[in-house]
Amino acid sequence: MADSAATVSVKNRAEHVTNTTFWGLPIARANVHILFSLDKPGDSLQAIYRLLARANGQVHLFPLGHPLVRLCARLVSDFKFDDTYVLRAVSYPSRPNEGGADINLRAGSASVFFAKLEEEKRVLKSVRFRAPTSESTSCEFTVGRVGYLSFHRGDAGPLLALIADKLAGALSDSVKPFEQARGRFVEFKFSEPLFVDRTNYHAVVEALSSLPRTSVALLHTNPYFHATLTNYEDGGQFDIFITGHSTIYVQGRAGSSPAAFLRIQDGFTESFRDAKVELEKPTHHSLRELLEGRV
Repeated sequence: MADSAATVSVKNRAEHVTNTTFWGLPIARANVHILFSLDKPGDSLQAIYRLLARANGQVHLFPLGHPLVRLCARLVSDFKFDDTYVLRAVSYPSRPNEGGADINLRAGSASVFFAKLEEEKRVLKSVRFRAPTSESTSCEFTVGRVGYLSFHRGDAGPLLALIADKLAGALSDSVKPFEQARGRFVEFKFSEPLFVDRTNYHAVVEALSSLPRTSVALLHTNPYFHATLTNYEDGGQFDIFITGHSTIYVQGRAGSSPAAFLRIQDGFTESFRDAKVELEKPTHHSLRELLEGRV
């Protein structure tokens, strides 16, 4: 049963007003809030962005990358991952300089689909699953990279159970590096050597510049990449470095919120494949000391 509700009004260019109501589901996770709406994803997303704007940057959608999407694909432990069927999906190249339009993938079983996605090194935008929930029932739903699940038909119970248990727990764990950063660098480690080609530096700047209500200043790209980002919603400021071929380092200055880190992660995942997120491991010398030549 929902424990709260809020209605958001959005006016389009034709002055038509759409009202969308969100109900808060009582999920027992301190830093995760699951909202439910009866409207279509397109309308709900417009409204949720308006709702989030009221939070002054303290709340942000969780980007759902490949690991979380794979988690959602299997609803009932009695069935194999291979038993889930991909009805359709949209993806795009993981290297921005490759160009190319979104591609609608139809790949059959979930295992075949994700193997193909890895083989072609593509970024998954959305995927529609049909997952078995018993010998005679199934659940059809869509997972969107920006942070939503949309139920279409079938047995909704196992989907709700997965959201309340496994997904909420995984989301809570994924934000811990941002909550524990406290001035340390957060490392976004990509599986590919994206920055061997320095033209991808431009893609990083574009990804950060596309974030709403932020500004980006590129300080230099030689001998390493250094940019600063200011989030005008909550006043958070960040230093962003690239010193190698596959890792972006982000350091928040005093007062930078976990939600602001999530916004940056969202920007990266819109341009590149999913990164492994970790805190900078303690060493005798910090990355900043090395960059500033103090060692």
